[in-house]
Amino acid sequence: MSHRNSERPIILTDDAWIMGEQPPISVKDLKEKMIDPLKNTPAALWWSIGDYEKYHIETNVGERVSNEGYSKDINAAAILENLITESGGPLTSLVKLCKDAGIEFFPRVRMNSHYAYKVQYEGGYRNEHPDLLIGKPGEEIPEGTIDYGIRRGKNYTFKENRDYMYAVITELFERWDIDGVELDFCRHPAMFRREEAFQNRYLMTDLIKRVRARMNEVGKERNKKILLAVRVGQTLNRSREIGLDVRKWMKDGLVDIVTAGIGWMPFSLPLPEFVEAAKGTNCQIYGCIEGLRPHVDDTLLRGTATKFWNQGASGIHLYNYFTMHPQWWDRMLNELSDPKNLTGLNTCYEIEDSGRYTYTGHGDAFQNASIPEQLPATLRDTLTDRGAIFEIEISDDIEAAVKSKTLETCVLGFQMDNFAPTHELSVKINGKSLNRQSTWTANGSVEWGPMTGKRNVYFNITSPPLKNGLNIIEVKLIEPKPYNYILRERKDEEDRAPIIRKIHVHVLYKH
Repeated sequence: MSHRNSERPIILTDDAWIMGEQPPISVKDLKEKMIDPLKNTPAALWWSIGDYEKYHIETNVGERVSNEGYSKDINAAAILENLITESGGPLTSLVKLCKDAGIEFFPRVRMNSHYAYKVQYEGGYRNEHPDLLIGKPGEEIPEGTIDYGIRRGKNYTFKENRDYMYAVITELFERWDIDGVELDFCRHPAMFRREEAFQNRYLMTDLIKRVRARMNEVGKERNKKILLAVRVGQTLNRSREIGLDVRKWMKDGLVDIVTAGIGWMPFSLPLPEFVEAAKGTNCQIYGCIEGLRPHVDDTLLRGTATKFWNQGASGIHLYNYFTMHPQWWDRMLNELSDPKNLTGLNTCYEIEDSGRYTYTGHGDAFQNASIPEQLPATLRDTLTDRGAIFEIEISDDIEAAVKSKTLETCVLGFQMDNFAPTHELSVKINGKSLNRQSTWTANGSVEWGPMTGKRNVYFNITSPPLKNGLNIIEVKLIEPKPYNYILRERKDEEDRAPIIRKIHVHVLYKH
């Protein structure tokens, strides 16, 4: 059952793209390009203040971006100075513009960015304090490992780092009359050395408690509630293992909003465990969807949002969708904001490929908070007549759609590697074999919704066997012996077993 927050059903994050544009940028530009397009949407605007301890706001605590080095930083430095002269600065301007437009506004603080390809652009703080980083000075760490990916991040074991970030965070609500602050622990999810993270979780809780106390003091002075939000790992246990005791934060009333997940794997996100942990508290739970995974197909977004709403989410957190066109915002933000709007619209559900965590440049850091995924899966010979087993949850009420005759069809799709023309799949859903006469294949040049790949295999299905809730899919490879024999004789083909990369279920309605 949904616990929808009608005042904030959608959180739209913005990585401050406008600060990297060609200067000059005026307050008028901020209004017309950032604020006006959101006026007719139900979205709150949560805006990033900077990265790797360089900030593109009028901070008196942290390091401001400078006019040297990274091209976007050079642009941001010029825009920052222009806006300081015109209106006091970008943050001052955005706070006022959002208040005037009736849009909730949170500055976002990246708690520890780990960009392996941007080391040369890091701020002075990390370069001046190499002894306060996760990787020790002179330590040799193999490239391509998780430890290598997080080595340049701040190590929150050291009090100096916690004091520094406390000052950066508290300045935001002490100087500006904002609605709240988000602490983003997923850019990137590593705050300690991995072998010390679990033992040091009390240190991060201590920082959160200190921020909360100061936030309450300022809120009392202003006679308003200032909200504290956090974005955390894919599960409560995995978050705790990397030093984020989210369950305790909720239970102790330290945080008001928890966004669950990095957003790369929203279908496997166990949102109900966050909703359950928040019971008896005032904490709201949001499910995160990451635009870069990529996750911009309408049907996938609807499927993810339907899943989150059905699992009790307070709302949907859209990360990295600030690049979408304002017309897309107007259409999709309104559509996704209410489960009622999604009824009867085509949706897609997915079993996800863990390879998404290897996203170029910062995938090593993401893997620090990852959990096991069902895919990719290699189809090999089994010792019995059983095949590989997969689980997929369908949130559409398919049975009701069949009864009302509004369901057109459902399509089960497999994206395959090493799938030869003579290969064939034997598939069961919830114990019922699918009719092979309803099967067709396509090469990578043919697409069905978000499905692309070397070879795609589709089945037309209906309900039953597909149902609302948890569905069990069993897949077994049928391979003619002559072809198998030929493959094994080829010297350049050491292992050509078919691999399932993606599994999708499309739910299509009559319109």
